[in-house]
Amino acid sequence: MSLKENIDYLKKEISTEESFMESFFKIEKIYKKYKLAIIAIIAIIVVGTIGYYISNYIQLQNKIAANESFNKLLENPNDKEALDALKEKNKKLYDIVLFMQDSSATTEVEFLKELSIYSQAIKEQDVAKLTSVTQEQNFLLKDFALFNKALILVQKQQYKEAKEDIKQIPENSNLNVLVKMLEHYLLTK
Repeated sequence: MSLKENIDYLKKEISTEESFMESFFKIEKIYKKYKLAIIAIIAIIVVGTIGYYISNYIQLQNKIAANESFNKLLENPNDKEALDALKEKNKKLYDIVLFMQDSSATTEVEFLKELSIYSQAIKEQDVAKLTSVTQEQNFLLKDFALFNKALILVQKQQYKEAKEDIKQIPENSNLNVLVKMLEHYLLTK
């Protein structure tokens, strides 16, 4: 009985080794067949990973250089080298610096663009520009722009339009005290 068990055990071991060898040879056969594709995929993964980390490193260095240039410009707004470096490294920060130096300068930076249009509209007393700014949903000074538009309309004696603009300012606005005073003034107009 013991000999029979040993023989069965050996048969099992041999069949296990056989199946392992079969699968190994299948893998080897697949590897030989698709060797170039496998190597190409591995190379692409390695190169892609290295490229990703190099790109992130370069972006980080550009941000650091842009921030250093921005800090130099905050200390000395006339530093042409820092301005040129900032223009090269970060266009949005460059636009912000130009806007800080001249608020009437046109810019493509979100919020500053509307703020630039708003400041020009106030200087020029331009109701159309104020209307376009107040149409922007994300404009930070929307209530204030509506109030200033109403004031300009009052100066031009367009009282009906001024009343309509004041109604657009919400009740919970910080300008509510000023709005109430202007509404009180417009009651007689």
